[in-house]
Amino acid sequence: MTITAMPPRFLGDRVQLAYVVRDLDAALSYWTDVMKVGPFVVIESAKGNRKIMHRGEETALDFTLAFAYMGETQIEVITPKNDAPSSYKEFLDSGREGLHHVAYWPEDMPGACSHLERHGFKPVTAVLAPDGDRSVVYYDAPSAVGAMVELLPMNAERMAYYSRIQKLSATWDGVTRPVRRFADRAEFLASDEGL
Repeated sequence: MTITAMPPRFLGDRVQLAYVVRDLDAALSYWTDVMKVGPFVVIESAKGNRKIMHRGEETALDFTLAFAYMGETQIEVITPKNDAPSSYKEFLDSGREGLHHVAYWPEDMPGACSHLERHGFKPVTAVLAPDGDRSVVYYDAPSAVGAMVELLPMNAERMAYYSRIQKLSATWDGVTRPVRRFADRAEFLASDEGL
């Protein structure tokens, strides 16, 4: 077997800092009022039609996501909506809240996953697209990293979705509508927010 070297920026050029919390509203108030990051786009039901595998078993996890940007860095705040097995539940059950993972959008998703796995990263959770491909993978990372690592491919749909949220953050006045709620991604994309 030939192992090829990954390019130095194999994880991509963008990064996300993701926080798991029990009380989404309190966390978003802190981010918008104290940290002056926003507005946050909340997706009330983020699972959609995707299948989620956690530690080798399908899980009925559903969760709420909130996104904003701080410059080029995406901020994500996550709250599980049920007690189904997940890395989020494990994190909260351990008594922690706050930074849960750092996410990257590699251009070569399979190559990046393979590279991490060869270097001690252990896959924990995968979100599967309707076609069965892994659209998100969470890894337990070596201690040098200090948080879980998430990989997700940057496709056209994600780029359209995220770029609109980034535009909202870049033009936000720090006051107006700090939280904008949508039932799901489709409702956000059908709105005029960030256009």
